[in-house]
Amino acid sequence: MKIDLRQIMIPLDQYPSITEEGSLDKAINIMTEEFKKRDKSWHNYEALLTTDSSGEVTGILTLRSALKATRDFKYPSLRRRLINLLFNNPFPTNNLQIKTLIQPLKSRLVNISDEFDDVISLVLKHNFNIVLVSSNKRIVGVIRTLDLFWYIDDVI
Repeated sequence: MKIDLRQIMIPLDQYPSITEEGSLDKAINIMTEEFKKRDKSWHNYEALLTTDSSGEVTGILTLRSALKATRDFKYPSLRRRLINLLFNNPFPTNNLQIKTLIQPLKSRLVNISDEFDDVISLVLKHNFNIVLVSSNKRIVGVIRTLDLFWYIDDVI
């Protein structure tokens, strides 16, 4: 029996996004608010989709990327501190835009007609927590690792 990925995916219009011109602070606030909406159960979103000015999806900002940027921001490396000290070049704190942190889409795309096992293989091969579902070369939804587990649990 072929599994229709539409049964598993979150439709694109129901998944949170942020413009790639947005700030890291705003992205973290969006993810935090989603967390609060879910009674502090982290079964919601581990990434935000990023969009351009026309609303097209351009990439993904993961929690891991946000955490790494926050670490670099709050705890700059010794090398960066020395460069800043020597050249009087402070690290920009309020201009950190999402577009500098996003991950590309290409390797995360699955087609709506792909097999369920192919999605699992892609997630495992690349250690992804999220993949994007496309139909006719347009992104139509998102599948998280958690969605795969929920589906497997429902079937078993």
